[in-house]
Amino acid sequence: MKKTFFFAVVASLIPGALLAQFATTTEGFNNNGTRAAQFLKFAVGARANAMGESFAAVANDASALFWNPGGVGNLKNLEVHLTHVDYLLDIRFEFAGLVVPIGSGNLGFSAAVLGMDNERVTTLADPDGASGVTWSASGFALGLTYSRALTDRFAVGVTGKYIQENIYNSSANTLAMDIGSLYDTGIRGIKIGMAMSNFGGKMKLGGRDLTQREVDADAVLGGNIGQSADLVVNSWPLPLNFRVGLSVEVFRNESSTLLLASDFNHPTDADERLNFGAEYSFSDRVFLRGGYKLNYDEESFTFGSGLNLPITNYNFMLDYSFNDFGILGRTHRFSLGFRL
Repeated sequence: MKKTFFFAVVASLIPGALLAQFATTTEGFNNNGTRAAQFLKFAVGARANAMGESFAAVANDASALFWNPGGVGNLKNLEVHLTHVDYLLDIRFEFAGLVVPIGSGNLGFSAAVLGMDNERVTTLADPDGASGVTWSASGFALGLTYSRALTDRFAVGVTGKYIQENIYNSSANTLAMDIGSLYDTGIRGIKIGMAMSNFGGKMKLGGRDLTQREVDADAVLGGNIGQSADLVVNSWPLPLNFRVGLSVEVFRNESSTLLLASDFNHPTDADERLNFGAEYSFSDRVFLRGGYKLNYDEESFTFGSGLNLPITNYNFMLDYSFNDFGILGRTHRFSLGFRL
């Protein structure tokens, strides 16, 4: 028991220790706009989004693959999760996750994809893009998760990810990992969750778009030597984030349940943020959710609803959420879950 408790404490402290070592901040300066692969921040699951993205200490469905891999270890059955988001500026985001119980824990597989419609290429000579040549941008992340419940109250998990971004004929890729833990205190339904996301390498664009043709290599001396040259581009780190969450089941009876949750986020490319969320259920079949997000540029309140539909030996979860981005507009998320 003492060894288990010691391991639990150490595992919970690892994300914070790594973040303290690798996060770079300067007094009076923030790192907005200095991180690659921003789609890694996109909230997975309409349920979590409707609760103000306060999910690190809830993490009790397959969307935990994104929020806290530690929660994946507590899932008892095979589970599938799908999320679709019509994001701002006609951007689409899709997520698919699968959790499979194995003898020594749970395995998880996930894929996140960001995409947009093709746009016409415009130049000084062809400002209207009449040539018909198009370009597009996209990104995707593939994840493999292993999570295990070490005791009936404590679970840990780790995710390895391959990440790639593409724009026109150039791309960048790297590897990263997520680490998480979830602890049930056993005191009035209080749970504590910790997760570190996107700890990994840097991304640097490469491809034929960066090659310039017929460069004058001797312009200073009046020469006219034409040859190809590649533009110099910088490497950019990933949006590392450390999340600590607290959840409490305020009450539960045969007809209803009220769950409250809160997450504190420390991203390396923005100020600290605080999220609050609530979920009220009727007989564990119909759900109403709401949340509020503090210290974001434009985001504030969220709300949504959900249905849990038991069919024979299966459960289908249908969820919707609304997210207000202020002057930028609004987004809608739809999620579908399936549990054996």
